[in-house]
Amino acid sequence: MDKHILLEERRLHNLIFRNMRLCDAENNQPLSYRLRGMIIGYLCEHDGEDVYQKDLESEFFVRGSTMTESLAQLEEDGYIERRQAERDRRLKCVVATEKAKDIHARFAERVKEWEKRLVDGIDPEELAIYFKVVDKLCSNMEAEKQ
Repeated sequence: MDKHILLEERRLHNLIFRNMRLCDAENNQPLSYRLRGMIIGYLCEHDGEDVYQKDLESEFFVRGSTMTESLAQLEEDGYIERRQAERDRRLKCVVATEKAKDIHARFAERVKEWEKRLVDGIDPEELAIYFKVVDKLCSNMEAEKQ
């Protein structure tokens, strides 16, 4: 086989994220790093729940220093706030602001559009095989961690 899974996955990943950049509504500038967009999405989808930095680190498989830097930039740009947790005053919850919720809503519409474009011309049976293979690949990688 001339193709390699890791290279092809990387190519698809890059093409998707190049076309789906989140842009700041005020200045139409893209958020500079993909992780920040994913953090906004996660916080908006878990609105009303207590979300802590450690939760985000484990969700996105990143080190504490990486998450600290991303959260600091998001806070500086007005996308998140850190609030004292109700159950433990020593902890800070990470919360999406209205600015983040606005950009997330716009992005959710783009995701729907891109999902349609991605699967254009692909039969449901082919899609089922794709998901089955991806699940097996993920299972293999998860088994490696153990």
